[in-house]
Amino acid sequence: MPMGLLAYRGAAALTGWCAPLLRGFGARGSAWRSAWSGATSDLAAASGSVWVHAASMGEVVAARTWIQALLDSGHRAPILLTTRTSRGLARARRELTDRVVGRIAPLDLPQLLRSFLEGAAPWRLDVVETELWPHLILESRRRNVAVVFLSATVSERTRARLLRWGLAGPGVFGEGVWVLAQSERNAERFRSLGVPSSRIAVTGDLKAEPPVKTASRDPAARPGVVFGSLRPGEEDLALALARRVGFDGGRALVVAPRHEEGLARVLGALERAGIPRVVRRETDRGTEALGDWIAGLAAGTPRVGILATQGELPLAYESAAVAIVGGTFAPYGGHNALEPAARGAAIVVGPHAEGIQESVDSLAREGALLSAPGVEAAAESVGSLLRDPEALRRMGQGAVRAASAASESARRSLEAIERFGLNP
Repeated sequence: MPMGLLAYRGAAALTGWCAPLLRGFGARGSAWRSAWSGATSDLAAASGSVWVHAASMGEVVAARTWIQALLDSGHRAPILLTTRTSRGLARARRELTDRVVGRIAPLDLPQLLRSFLEGAAPWRLDVVETELWPHLILESRRRNVAVVFLSATVSERTRARLLRWGLAGPGVFGEGVWVLAQSERNAERFRSLGVPSSRIAVTGDLKAEPPVKTASRDPAARPGVVFGSLRPGEEDLALALARRVGFDGGRALVVAPRHEEGLARVLGALERAGIPRVVRRETDRGTEALGDWIAGLAAGTPRVGILATQGELPLAYESAAVAIVGGTFAPYGGHNALEPAARGAAIVVGPHAEGIQESVDSLAREGALLSAPGVEAAAESVGSLLRDPEALRRMGQGAVRAASAASESARRSLEAIERFGLNP
């Protein structure tokens, strides 16, 4: 066993023995307490089903598509779904209701995972995108639970780190592990980690929804510019867009921060700059439809809105002439660019889009995307687009084509699962 893997396993085992003590530092029902727990009584309802694991909010989007595909293909409900964040869990429970048993996933400690696997008794573990935790894989393999990485992606940085630390090779990614990769580039990285080609298929990105009914709505007639999933460090772009769109563009700028930290930072930046804004919170959802809220912003003052609700960003994109993809103007790798594409918006990304490169490439091929090297270029690009209705229409149509082509991932993944003999 490589020394890195041996050291990791030893440290995890020691930490696992402390889990009962550490669990007590979390309040009852908290994500902390759940993460330090093994099997719980709620697992019984989903015992014997597929275990689908999605790290956080973004991966829950892909998990939602996959779970519905499983149910449509004949699997019974509820399916076990785990995530690592409270926000991701809340979204999963809200959108999937009784189709799933949702829980915070246990930490990558052998004692917790053995307990969890015994209580859940899954016959397959489907891991969405990238959660390459050694004990998650090893303990599943130990119980003869097939491990399938769905919509799988791994960055070059992560690949190199796993190899350098000895957390790869047949000892981890050996018999019992399959990969349904987003692209051939990702497939090759998984091969280098030790997964043989015979257990790898390229099936695409599960986050790619088919175009929604309103996707054909003329983007030039839409009232909003939506900056989705803003991350810390991207406040300067929000300010530049607020000055250009909110005051000169005749439309509303809607900024949707990714987390509470981002919300606080963007609100502080707007306040310091003296830019008026209004915040839409959870308590506002029942009083005004989101589309009406955005249209009202565009028609009045202020024209800058902060979307501080959970789960409304996809609907906001339906009112977007232009969508700016957060996490691409600070070094995060980018968030879901196909979500606004499925709603027919023109797409703008920044220089840090390596995490969504396949989506960026597909959108660029269809003429649906502008890639800006920085804040000023992005603000200028958005301003130019808003003055060019025909360009908006061409890009919106290209976005719909790209989303439509990408949305076959669930079907291809089901076919690969059948081909690999991974159905019960």
